[in-house]
Amino acid sequence: MNGLEGITEDLLERGCISAEDARVAQKYYSREGEMRKKAQKFIADKKLTCPDPGERLAVTLCAAEIARVRYAERGISDSIFYDTMSDIGVWTADCRRTGSLVNGLDNTAWLAHHVRLELFKLGRLQFQPIKRPVILNMGLACILKMRKLPDVCLNVHIPRGGRLDEGACKASFYAAPLFFEKYFGKKYTVCTCLSWLLYPDNKLFMKKNSNILKFASMFEITGKRKFNPDAMQYIFGSKNPDFQKIVPSTSLQKSALEYYNSGGSFGLGFGIKNL
Repeated sequence: MNGLEGITEDLLERGCISAEDARVAQKYYSREGEMRKKAQKFIADKKLTCPDPGERLAVTLCAAEIARVRYAERGISDSIFYDTMSDIGVWTADCRRTGSLVNGLDNTAWLAHHVRLELFKLGRLQFQPIKRPVILNMGLACILKMRKLPDVCLNVHIPRGGRLDEGACKASFYAAPLFFEKYFGKKYTVCTCLSWLLYPDNKLFMKKNSNILKFASMFEITGKRKFNPDAMQYIFGSKNPDFQKIVPSTSLQKSALEYYNSGGSFGLGFGIKNL
């Protein structure tokens, strides 16, 4: 079975989306032709402007179906396709978790990379080729200009779900350059990453053997930026938590709260890793 219904049932069966997502998509089965046209425009323009979150989900699923054909044309395995498209379910769940949407999608701009074959989940990590000007615009240009970097690097993203296991991350770093050389004929020698996970001051409140610090140690940290809310979002579930009302439920929350209350700050770190 192809089309919107087919990709919806397929991704549901593979655990990439939830039953709630599938129920939302079902409402648009009768409008599949319209959804597919919008999906083609979404892929071409990199943006999706329709206001209805349910329709945004349906269009994104149609775009995933189009992407699956392109995966097959390049010989990329189904397992990588499903792993990559599982981010659709991650972001619908994020909408429900934060309360921004009950059903449907918000962050389609991010998922445009997935359906355009610009980003792939290879094991635990996601990889996206980015050009040097994009790297310089990450806010650490003054540092990076002093360092010779290739014109194109692989940017690393850490998707939600699962432990940040050191061995699994190393396996992803090993697989990434082989994947892009095999399927795209491109050689990449450097990875970059901008994340709260790489913020050097994390060591002030995290356990020495934490997976986050082990992950950060794989990179040469070339810069940092204070007061970014991403860490609070991932640790406490909100970018603007009420620290007076937080009741820690994990050891990480407990230590992070003590660190913050003693004057500590959260932030972003930028790292470079040779492949």
